[in-house]
Amino acid sequence: MPRGDQVLKETVQQEKVSLKKLFLAMSNRIFRKMLRFIKRLLTCLVIIFSPVIIWVILSLNRELIVIIANSQWLSGIFPSLFATLGEHVNKPEFARGFNDAALGGLLTLFGVIVTVWYYQVIRIQEVTEKRLFVIDELLEELKKNRHIVNDLLQGKTEKYKSGSKNKKGSIFTTEAWHKMGADVALLPRRLHLRLSVLYAGLNRCSSADGYWKNQATIDRIDGIISDLHRYRSTLCKSDIA
Repeated sequence: MPRGDQVLKETVQQEKVSLKKLFLAMSNRIFRKMLRFIKRLLTCLVIIFSPVIIWVILSLNRELIVIIANSQWLSGIFPSLFATLGEHVNKPEFARGFNDAALGGLLTLFGVIVTVWYYQVIRIQEVTEKRLFVIDELLEELKKNRHIVNDLLQGKTEKYKSGSKNKKGSIFTTEAWHKMGADVALLPRRLHLRLSVLYAGLNRCSSADGYWKNQATIDRIDGIISDLHRYRSTLCKSDIA
């Protein structure tokens, strides 16, 4: 087989493999989205129709009690007990009282479900808004620090000879990071860890020379800014009504 035909055949096979992998990846993504949608749909249906489901279960239990109370076999074993039970169960008042009690319980249950759902929605919205606030503050601060990094790379080190920007003496701005405190933990764990490492490097830079010692850590600032923007966009799409 000529060399050119062999190369062409290998190229075609590689393209087929690439297309197959792409198709599988898209299929898996679509399948996961469908499963997620079905799960949410079933959850909503169960929440909405939970009183009806429980009412059906209670009605079946009521009929089961009537059947057991009228059972000849059990009446032969416990005659006095089931005679008394059958006397009360077979009256219309039993069904009426049972239905009233079940209806009251269902109304209470539905109220609890609505209350829990409402507070859950409010809680999710509050956490999302707090995350957006944290991200915006950090993005603003990181962009300032990126400007400082660009100055240092361009040799503009005169105004960064001594750390006078904050209490810790760093030439970089880290006020927002310290001001947020525990709220920064609302970010994803991996992103929070990367930010912790970055700010540890920023805090060690008391002069322009400190940047060169921690350059490997600080130069990741662009990637972290991109990750924050990406995470913010997912919050805006999925969690904000």
